[in-house]
Amino acid sequence: MDVVMRSYDAARSGANENEATLTPRKVGSNLLFKKFSLDFAHRPGINDDPFLEAQPLYVAGLTMSDGNRHDAVYICTMANNVWAFDANTARPIWGPTNLGKPIKPGPDPNNPPPANEIDRWGINGLWGILSTPALDPQAGRMYVVCWTSPDESLANAVHELHAIDIKSGKDVGKVQIEASAAGQALPGKPVPKFISSKQKQRASLLLLKVGAPAKSTVFIGFGMTHEEKDPTHGWLLAYDAEKLQQTAAWCTTPGGTGCGIWQGGQGPCADENGDVYVMTGNYGVLDQNGDTELPTPADLPESFVKLHYTPPAGGSAGKLEPVAWFTPFRDHDRPSNDGSNDPHLDDFQDYDLGSAGPLFLTGLNLVIGAGKDGVLYVLPQDTAAFGKGSDFSRLKQPPTFFTYFPGFGIDASVVANLNILRDGKTHHQHCSPAFWAGSTGPMLFNWGENECLRAWTIDGGGKVTFVAKSAEVASAGAGGRGGMPGGILCVSSNGKTPNTGIIWATAPINGDANKFHVPGILRAYDATNLDSVANLDGTPKLKLLWDSTHIPGNGFTFCKFCPPMVADGKILVPTYDGRVDVYTLHTPVSYTHLRA
Repeated sequence: MDVVMRSYDAARSGANENEATLTPRKVGSNLLFKKFSLDFAHRPGINDDPFLEAQPLYVAGLTMSDGNRHDAVYICTMANNVWAFDANTARPIWGPTNLGKPIKPGPDPNNPPPANEIDRWGINGLWGILSTPALDPQAGRMYVVCWTSPDESLANAVHELHAIDIKSGKDVGKVQIEASAAGQALPGKPVPKFISSKQKQRASLLLLKVGAPAKSTVFIGFGMTHEEKDPTHGWLLAYDAEKLQQTAAWCTTPGGTGCGIWQGGQGPCADENGDVYVMTGNYGVLDQNGDTELPTPADLPESFVKLHYTPPAGGSAGKLEPVAWFTPFRDHDRPSNDGSNDPHLDDFQDYDLGSAGPLFLTGLNLVIGAGKDGVLYVLPQDTAAFGKGSDFSRLKQPPTFFTYFPGFGIDASVVANLNILRDGKTHHQHCSPAFWAGSTGPMLFNWGENECLRAWTIDGGGKVTFVAKSAEVASAGAGGRGGMPGGILCVSSNGKTPNTGIIWATAPINGDANKFHVPGILRAYDATNLDSVANLDGTPKLKLLWDSTHIPGNGFTFCKFCPPMVADGKILVPTYDGRVDVYTLHTPVSYTHLRA
């Protein structure tokens, strides 16, 4: 089972349905152990960054440049280092391949240390490879975006797209990322420009074969280092993977600023036709008086956006065109209560719809997503039915409170009903949901901040029905406006075989992982068989099979936004400790020879 991009596939399902080794029975029998760690930050003579942000990728049975076959794990770090490790021995196969000096941000003039000019909370010291790359095993390449600077300053930073030979680690090509959107320019407005020192590339890369003949194309989403008071935009860029040439660029806000594509590290998703979907963040433009301007009709803040990509052909340039969009709310419709001491108020103008990414539900022809409000929207794939605007009647079902339950009779389509911190807590969705075709039918799983893991069914008409939730809470006890980011998920199963589905999740044990380095935990739940004992509130309980504290002395620092990855009987857990932990099953001991 190869894992070539974040969340397993272009639809971003988050589900590996080719896992025959790990079953709920075996995992629930406490047979998991930590086999070893892939240590990239504590090797002699190598100074790497321990705070991993990109999900590891995996190719099984690959003959590498050393002439041997390996199950290869690829790790990309914030020091702009790329590694290949053997998943069975923990030894490096090659690496590190360095792609240039990372950014060492200076102090933030407006906030005390550890704040810096990129990160208010100073969680990361270096900024290099932030997003999860994309692999093409057939071409033997991995596509990586790095942030680099000749003097390590943010002022001189550039983004580069690199192609890495996955067998040898050789850097076989690169291009500096630049962009403008002259074709989207509006009268009286400047042409939108891409500014590397002000753009943050957190969204994972998407690799598709599109066109006739089909060509591999890399899609790259960008947000910003700052969301307000800054003349920057969100971007989606397309590159010919073979030539490393930009073929199309789309700006989210040609009439304003803001609306980044960051999606909590999740990448754009795609349907089987090659159409691409993103979710945008909050608007950011200020007028000459420092007041928020209204978006122009050309801007798409807080929106699901479906884009059609047309490759270059016959001398015509390529195009990325928004063909449908849904905007459930706009920032100026919401109050700003930043700094209020009222526990039930918040800065609702920073409630990014794009705090997590969209999913395309293969086989159901649906697109789903939820953002900081913790509200799920279910949209049709069909472009005409998807529509353009804020028509809630186009949704396949009314908006659903997804990460939490605020009570009965609260209409989530009314924005005023969302401008309240229920229980005085934030319930943001930062981990994109996971979709599993299921042994008993299609299911969704999600885990919002300050909340529990939740399981749902979804039918072909888009109807979502609550099934159960976990007893465990992410960042237990954090409360208030903290508790980021909730749980980060994936699902494994042996196809639709009954009693093989497992939900895997990493989460902060306590504390806010956006502001601090906090302890993490890996948990495994049965995806279909519920616990025989209900939750204390009477709701059905998801059955906890195992967690990483079952191993004496085992612990790790939680890796914000980066999901666990399951492949070929192994569970890979990224950490902020300079390592990726690898868990697998104990080999059962046979006692048959002792029988009389």
